[in-house]
Amino acid sequence: MRDKKNEQKMFDNARTFSKTAYFLNQVALGPSRRTQDKDLCLPGSVCAALALELYYKTLHLLEKGVDFKVNGRHSHDFLLLYGLLNMETRQTIESTFFRLIEHRDMSDVQNFEKRTHISIPRDLAGNLSAWKDVFVKMRYTHEPPGRNIPMFFFPEMEDSVLAPILSMRPAWRDSTSYTWTKVT
Repeated sequence: MRDKKNEQKMFDNARTFSKTAYFLNQVALGPSRRTQDKDLCLPGSVCAALALELYYKTLHLLEKGVDFKVNGRHSHDFLLLYGLLNMETRQTIESTFFRLIEHRDMSDVQNFEKRTHISIPRDLAGNLSAWKDVFVKMRYTHEPPGRNIPMFFFPEMEDSVLAPILSMRPAWRDSTSYTWTKVT
């Protein structure tokens, strides 16, 4: 029997990480240099990645009725998880992401690319691949740095995965509105 309370709890947990990511991002990029705390960008990105993971796990649970596991173990690989979703769901997520990116002001991305010489993917799979290991590669700033991970498009990625979730559970819509501040 399907555990609808677990579905709701997982979604609520994703919303909590999302809300925390938005809050940390807004504080990190406060209205003035005096109020900014750029050290919060990294934890904000980790929370954003955890939110995405939990959204995808919620969607998997809604579609398949079981928790996402790889070889019987829990996994953070939401790119793999995305690939296991129904084709119609993947198409909805992809088309929503494409539409949002197409209408997005890309000046922050372009400025970042010019400054760092790091290319930011513009497709959903490329972004899922870049984000899927954030909490493993970036959670501890004291460890030697790994490959730079482009952390852009969280609002678009979030809205894209929310589209099919909220179509399946419209009552959950009430807890989904935050404003992400661009990192420039």
